Amino acid sequence: MCGISGILSQKRQNGNTIDIVKNMVNTLRHRGPDERGIYVDDQICMGQARLSIIDPEGGIQPIHNEDESLWLVCNGEIFNYIELRKELELTGHRFYTNTDVEVLVHLFEDYKENIFNYINGQYAFAIWDRAEQRLFLGRDHVGICPLYYLSNNYEFAFASEIKALFQIPEIEPGLNYKSLIQIFTFWTTLPGETVFNNIFEIKPGYYAWVDKNKLNQYPYWKPNFNENGHRACKISEITHELEFLLENAVKLRLRSDVPVGAYLSGGLDSSIITALIKQKTDTPLKTFSIGFQTDTYDETSYQEKVSSHLQTQHRAFLCNNKAIAKVLYDVIWHTEKPILRTAPAPLFLLSQKVNEEGYKVVLTGEGADEFFSGYNIYKETKIRSFNAKQPESRIRPLLFETLYPFIGKRNNKTHHFWQQFFQANLFDTNDPFYSHRIRWKNGVFLSSFLNPDVLNMVSDYDPTDALSSQVNPNLQNLSILSRAHFLESYLFLSNYLLSSQGDRILMSHSVEGRFPFLDRHVIDFANSLPHSLKMKVLKEKWILKQTFTPLLPQAIIKRKKQPYRAPIKEVYRNGIDFLEYFVSTKTIEQDGIFQSKKVDLLKRKFESKNQIVSEREEMALIGILTTEMLNDLFIKHSTKKEQSIDQRWTIFNRRSRSAKKTAVI
Repeated sequence: MCGISGILSQKRQNGNTIDIVKNMVNTLRHRGPDERGIYVDDQICMGQARLSIIDPEGGIQPIHNEDESLWLVCNGEIFNYIELRKELELTGHRFYTNTDVEVLVHLFEDYKENIFNYINGQYAFAIWDRAEQRLFLGRDHVGICPLYYLSNNYEFAFASEIKALFQIPEIEPGLNYKSLIQIFTFWTTLPGETVFNNIFEIKPGYYAWVDKNKLNQYPYWKPNFNENGHRACKISEITHELEFLLENAVKLRLRSDVPVGAYLSGGLDSSIITALIKQKTDTPLKTFSIGFQTDTYDETSYQEKVSSHLQTQHRAFLCNNKAIAKVLYDVIWHTEKPILRTAPAPLFLLSQKVNEEGYKVVLTGEGADEFFSGYNIYKETKIRSFNAKQPESRIRPLLFETLYPFIGKRNNKTHHFWQQFFQANLFDTNDPFYSHRIRWKNGVFLSSFLNPDVLNMVSDYDPTDALSSQVNPNLQNLSILSRAHFLESYLFLSNYLLSSQGDRILMSHSVEGRFPFLDRHVIDFANSLPHSLKMKVLKEKWILKQTFTPLLPQAIIKRKKQPYRAPIKEVYRNGIDFLEYFVSTKTIEQDGIFQSKKVDLLKRKFESKNQIVSEREEMALIGILTTEMLNDLFIKHSTKKEQSIDQRWTIFNRRSRSAKKTAVI
């Protein structure tokens, strides 16, 4: 992938726009350390920092069509570009590079906004139409690649990361407290919004036209749930189709002119992808994983089993608690939003190691949990709705103990708490948010740490109402489990898993992640399956296991799912030297975001080894800590840095007052 940015301005008339866009691009150099290019005319200036993966020598961007009426900057990959190029050449289009993204300008010539019917990939791109004087923006169906923007009466700007937009001199960062409440509730902001005032994002599965600085967004894709689509098929037919689709998704994502590796967590999903890669290539496969010093989170033994079974060249990296604490500040620089877990930090360290090994591309298993019923939230929803049918039953509530055995320990003080937790709103099965609402109640606890002045500013704001206005029409006529799948993919997948744990952390060290389970054909297939095939009784991802059992060790097929998580209280206790400043009484009181007395009480609980710390208290501490880090990075300290412009730039200058030229400086 790469980093892109641009300014469409009626004010600047490009007097100093090139220098600003250079600063924007340089801010994204971790996304694209290999090359830098700029296109400029009387209306627009667009730039790109390139991570060269396909056609490393000839794929410099911006890229144009035959008559230079269209100019493109793109972050991402078009995986089916070989097939598309052949078709376009047959209709008379001429190509001047061997890169994948050149197909976009030619497709756009022929199909305009219908371009998305033809491309299979992960992308965020901008196309400037010189003849129409209009800018076209597009983002992939699930939001793998980020694309942010700001707009006012005289100017429109876009970028792959928010920090690039802050290079525009007039822009002053400010926290959006409503978005902060969203994060405390949903773990992330709602699609289209960010935690900063007046900064927005193009939604996943949307495109946009920008005409005279006015942006209009339109959807081109959303998940289509047809739960009876394969009900009449034999299991053998279903497994055969799934195998074919996922094999093809892997094959397309192996297209690269640089080596491709794989992340191997030791779970089912990454193991399947690794096995399919081994089937599709004769070259040695290098796999990468992380382990933890805390046994509760460590999956090293399973990673070794898969690597040995598939004979990969495996590199495992131990991640200790102090290392997680030390990089958390850098992690927030890249996530550009607070986080409620430490999980992104070990992945940040892993991408650093992958980069040091000389790899730019890895395939991973993200997406299987969301679309093949891998998470416990689907099981919880199934059990709760089952209990609601016979509330007098004493046996049905015991099903929760199959998910969480600690609930069954009758002397455990938390037993009653968890029983009450899962019984909340038990009969509201028609609630569109039935599956998730009990989880979102933690947001009230996290928000209670906010300063009263901040709470007053958002006192009339309910994030679930805001979510309702976005998604309610999409949830009508869906079953309870399909609603759960929709919400998990709409909120968690795009804006957290593929952002704070995905693109932003991978690209922090110039590593591109590719996700076969998120191929549109695979998603459509998964959404057409009866829920009984994805989760058989309470056995998650049943159809995946039926399909790929022959490829994997039985230990992987039979193991209970272990969600990827990282330590929190251990990290805080081992990294207090690095973290204390951000939650000190002085910092909390100076910044005025949180209540210092409540934060002090929470800290004392963590610092005492005799007190039990709950999961929501862990989330609260990390949320407070990373919000203060974000405030320190972007609000208190200016992100407008004098970027070096003594780099090698390819500049396509098409201003009317200048001679037509392309310069390499």
